[in-house]
Amino acid sequence: MALSRKEFLSLSGKSALAAQAARLGFFAFLSEPSGFSSDVLESSTVKKVHAYIDDHLDEHVGKIQEFLRQPSVSSWDLGIKECAGMLVDYFKQLRCKEANLVPTDGNPGVWAWYDGGAKKTVSRYFMYDTQPFNEKEWSSPPLAANLAPMAPFRSVIIARGAINSKGPLRAFLNALEAIIAVEGKLPVNIMFTCDGEEEQGSPHFHQVLAPYIDRLKICSAHLDPDPSQNREGQVSMWLGNKGICYVELEVSGRRWGRGPQKMPIHSSRKAILESPVWRLVQALHTMYNQSANRILIDGYYDAITPPTEEEEMLIATLIEKFKDRAFASERENVKAWMGDWSDEDAIRHLTFDTTLNIDGIWGGYTGPGVATILPEKAACKIDSRLVPNQGVKDQEALIRRHLDEHGFSDIEMRSLAGGDEWSRTSVREPAVQSVLSVYKKYGIEPAIWPRSAGSSPEAQYTRPPLNLPAVSGGLGHGSRAHAVDEYFVIEGNDKVAGLAECEKSMVDILYAYANWPE
Repeated sequence: MALSRKEFLSLSGKSALAAQAARLGFFAFLSEPSGFSSDVLESSTVKKVHAYIDDHLDEHVGKIQEFLRQPSVSSWDLGIKECAGMLVDYFKQLRCKEANLVPTDGNPGVWAWYDGGAKKTVSRYFMYDTQPFNEKEWSSPPLAANLAPMAPFRSVIIARGAINSKGPLRAFLNALEAIIAVEGKLPVNIMFTCDGEEEQGSPHFHQVLAPYIDRLKICSAHLDPDPSQNREGQVSMWLGNKGICYVELEVSGRRWGRGPQKMPIHSSRKAILESPVWRLVQALHTMYNQSANRILIDGYYDAITPPTEEEEMLIATLIEKFKDRAFASERENVKAWMGDWSDEDAIRHLTFDTTLNIDGIWGGYTGPGVATILPEKAACKIDSRLVPNQGVKDQEALIRRHLDEHGFSDIEMRSLAGGDEWSRTSVREPAVQSVLSVYKKYGIEPAIWPRSAGSSPEAQYTRPPLNLPAVSGGLGHGSRAHAVDEYFVIEGNDKVAGLAECEKSMVDILYAYANWPE
């Protein structure tokens, strides 16, 4: 039973309709409009493309392995330019009208445009850079992209970038090539913009977008078909993300004019000298109250707006349907939530709260044994996840003002990463609805989160000047991004889709959206 648009727009988080939607589940948010038939997903065209994928699966696996074997570790500057060039070649093979490198002040981006004369044009984002690795810790060399069993799956590809995100990227191109091989053209036109620095916080991605902003305005959606199942086959959708403010603070004796000025000194001198390390600790203590979980920076919460009615509806449904499964993957590493919150409380706080987190802190001697020194400087890195309507530059300014007003004007503050802003898309957008229709076809009810607790460059598409609705989704699974033995499932099981089903779901999403009335 789908709620009518009039009912939906009149909802509040505490209404009877909210409770009704929670009971009905997330498909209460799916409302197929007149002019669309789910039969398109069972059409002879789609079936032929699916059959082509089955017939060419070994070839598709090989293409994924080829891409993963090309290193692209951005923090090491390893293979980046070569990988970008490989991506340009892939787009040319796809018969893109344009495909070229985009120079930036950092790693090159990639732009490509597939124009098949379709009625709709969509935007698609790719990241091609990956995290570093220590090969000695892996069961299979991270650049070998070997196939191996990994319980409960018979076959996975183990490689750096397998799931984040080169494996899914190449799988999507496989799906597009299958459609073109069968039909001669895609059901939508696609503008590709690709980042080689996402693992560094996308500091120059705006330079990739800038030359193409006016052309991207013809897009009707930002669509990212992607493997979205966990190990149990459950799917999560995030209709946006939090922003991120990331800064580094450094206290030095030289800038402060106190303590050691140029180099560490014998710790016995602490009796007569002040410590930059203790000064950093004092400064941090003024910024956050751990016991109250309260950021103490004046004005830090002022810009935050309450959850929308739609977000309250989604959270009510999420708690009703998935509260006991929402954090299943974290249970091995977590004993209790902050404040001994219930899972229901944790879901709300994870979605709607801003944060202030110390990513790392250092100063002086941290090696084995003893070194009795008084360090000349100390530093830490802090990230803050931002929610509507906090802005990266605004929050940075509040941190700087706080330090100055509390007598810490000597502390140097450096902005890091690209400063991704928060993003938001309505569940009622046609792009989201079309992805939901594909999940319904496969009998999978997704858990829909109003936003991800993480961050991404998505806001550069969803906020001015483009203002595109954005959604990702699809079948398939991979895990251990940034970790040892990162993998992408090739042969699934009765719960998790393998590569063939992953690519087929990507095909379905494109056809569903192409045929969905605006």
